[in-house]
Amino acid sequence: MKAVVLAGGEGTRLRPLTFTRPKPMLPLGPNPIIHYVLSHLSSNGFNDVIIIVGYLKDQLMGYLGDGSQFGVRITYLVEPEGVAFGTAGSLKLAAHLLDETFLVVQSDTISEISLTEMVQFHLDRGGEVSIALTEVEDPSLYGVAVLGKREEIIKFLEKPAQGTALSNLASTGFYILEPDVVDYIEDEKWDFARDLFPYLMRVGEHLFGFASKSFWVDVGELKGYLRGASWVLGKLDQDAPMDARTLGNSKPRVFVRGNIRMGQRVQISGPSWFDNDAKIEDDVKIQPGTVLEEDSQIRSGTCLDQTVTFRHTEIGRNCSVKSTIIGERAIVGDNVTIDRAIIGQGCTLGDRARILPGSRLWPNTRVEADTTVDGIMAVPRDKSFYFDTGL
Repeated sequence: MKAVVLAGGEGTRLRPLTFTRPKPMLPLGPNPIIHYVLSHLSSNGFNDVIIIVGYLKDQLMGYLGDGSQFGVRITYLVEPEGVAFGTAGSLKLAAHLLDETFLVVQSDTISEISLTEMVQFHLDRGGEVSIALTEVEDPSLYGVAVLGKREEIIKFLEKPAQGTALSNLASTGFYILEPDVVDYIEDEKWDFARDLFPYLMRVGEHLFGFASKSFWVDVGELKGYLRGASWVLGKLDQDAPMDARTLGNSKPRVFVRGNIRMGQRVQISGPSWFDNDAKIEDDVKIQPGTVLEEDSQIRSGTCLDQTVTFRHTEIGRNCSVKSTIIGERAIVGDNVTIDRAIIGQGCTLGDRARILPGSRLWPNTRVEADTTVDGIMAVPRDKSFYFDTGL
């Protein structure tokens, strides 16, 4: 059975990180996101993979090559520039290759859902579509399904208002479809949850829900990305790179690769990952779920909690950074506080700056000393300013 990976989007929910790289190529521990997507497919027996690419496609194609490193064969299809494809609409590009039952997966989901069990479920039910579902705490963030007899979907709602959802079973973005379903897609802007699935139900086609309790997370937004990173780190005992080693004997483990420089009285709790040339000075405290990419510099007295730093970042003395992603070559001054934020590449944060939850700093933004940022901050040509993007 073929698998179609949807990887053409711009990754707006993780901006500014995705201004310079496609979302599937964002690092998640020792590997980019797409590594775990392809590994999941390969381990479930899918070795014929179609990847629909678009935005910054060369980075993704350059990393994956022909797919042989994952034990799969990859066919690339490129979305034409200037066309706003929806998730379902992009399948029209692959219609000539889809002559039998096929799987659709997103390039920003990390999961242990058994795809082989899902395939058998689909064949047993005999419907046009099977959707992998999982229980979630807040159904308003997802497409939600209500199941009837034999797990047939009797209602499907895209992002219902809070408190109105009739189910907490959310779509995971794993779909098994019969090839004739592609013929129903009327427009390249069509979305699976908003357009295609409700339309199929209106015309009398049968859709079924494969409910799974296995791990699943959408890593396409900050909270999910950090949760996905923690999951990856927790799996390193079984799936660490060949050139990685453990640091000490603590459990959960701390894994390192290459040369790591560490000061005195450093407190580290795993699972965590430190890459080559990371430098950790005296009295630093590192909490679980933290990733230091290559050449990250952490100055004395700083505390990092579930934080991911990309390559060549510097974080000053006595900082507190929690549930945050910091892009390449960012420089953070002393006594800075950052909570649940995304810092773009090349940003500079002055001493005692405060970055409040939900904030994002666009690439190369400069935050002056003693400044509080609450929102999205961007740099046009001459100075920083705030604006509402609706993201």
